[in-house]
Amino acid sequence: MVGFSRRAFAAASLLPLVPATARASTSPGAGWSRLAPLPPNPTAWHPAIPVGKPYWRQLGLAGPVAGVHAGHLIVAGGANFPEPAKTSNRQNALGKVYWNDVFVMAPNGSWSPTTFTLPNSLAYSACVSTSRGVLVIGGEGFPHGAGGSALTPVRKSAEVFYLRYDARRRMIEQEQLPPLPRPMSYGVAGIVDDVVYVAEGADFYSLDLARPGDGWRTLPSWPGDPRSVAVGAVHNGRFYLLSGRAQTPEGWRFHRDAYAYSPRRKSWRRIADLPWCVTAGLAYPTADGLLVLGGDRDLERWNLIQEQTASRDREPKNSPRWHEHNDVITWIYDHHTGFTTEVLRYDPARDSWRTTGHFPGPPPATTPAVLWREHPVVVSGEIRPGVRTPVVWKLS
Repeated sequence: MVGFSRRAFAAASLLPLVPATARASTSPGAGWSRLAPLPPNPTAWHPAIPVGKPYWRQLGLAGPVAGVHAGHLIVAGGANFPEPAKTSNRQNALGKVYWNDVFVMAPNGSWSPTTFTLPNSLAYSACVSTSRGVLVIGGEGFPHGAGGSALTPVRKSAEVFYLRYDARRRMIEQEQLPPLPRPMSYGVAGIVDDVVYVAEGADFYSLDLARPGDGWRTLPSWPGDPRSVAVGAVHNGRFYLLSGRAQTPEGWRFHRDAYAYSPRRKSWRRIADLPWCVTAGLAYPTADGLLVLGGDRDLERWNLIQEQTASRDREPKNSPRWHEHNDVITWIYDHHTGFTTEVLRYDPARDSWRTTGHFPGPPPATTPAVLWREHPVVVSGEIRPGVRTPVVWKLS
């Protein structure tokens, strides 16, 4: 038996799990609107970050922990590049910064004043909202608070926990569950009949949330190639695994294939291929299928970056040739025009995909898909390499 424990910032009762049957409301007249943007990070953990300066604003977060509990939107952790004039490929003191601040939006759409923090900085976890709390699975970051990738190596996590909000006491609580069989980040997850399913790399795992002490089970993986940064969702009792990418010796491989897992039949089925790769995008269940938005499908750009990176790394660091290749990589990043604008809809009855519109702003990537009162919500995220947005969108 695998034990599990509670790490609480305030005591709260354990609520029964809501079955994963919530669906996005997407009527023909539905439209996107902006909620209040994400507040600035308050933790001044390093002098290179201008926290507290008059110009300090929230830059946005890639890979935040995000979900809904007790009617409140919870956003925590995430990663960005907060040093002034320093983005993903420019030399800086900290590298990519991983945060541990926690933000809570009330049902009326306003951010509550909080000073909550996670024990560790964390980003790129798989997140699923339940009435027990936001289920947070894996991810990467640093122990004991915020940190930067240029200061110390980023650590992948096998940690699994509920993140809850006690509205009465206005406190955050964290409850530990059995850890994953291995550390992972960029996984995707969904819940069917109180069982959570997690996919990443070549692995597929499950945990019975009604009996967490039984630990994780390793299940047969999908009949396709290993992948990371895929898209996952649950609809009508099936777990869907869409797209993803993998790095090979020949370059990046972007996947368009998609699969549906039936827990009742304990088997996978390949469904219609996507029109294009939606790696790092978001998928929401609707009454009649799936709504998929965002993601990155620019294979040519990825392979050009990989080619230039390999050429740069063959040169002595900081030599003229090293800087020449590094400047090309920076130029490619700086002139990136953004991620996929089209919104896709999947019809399981017809096993078909179609374009159903366009996202109203810079399309998102690397942020969890959140349903809040049955409406899709897009919390912050990455809008091009190294660049985040603090905007929070809601489809109503």
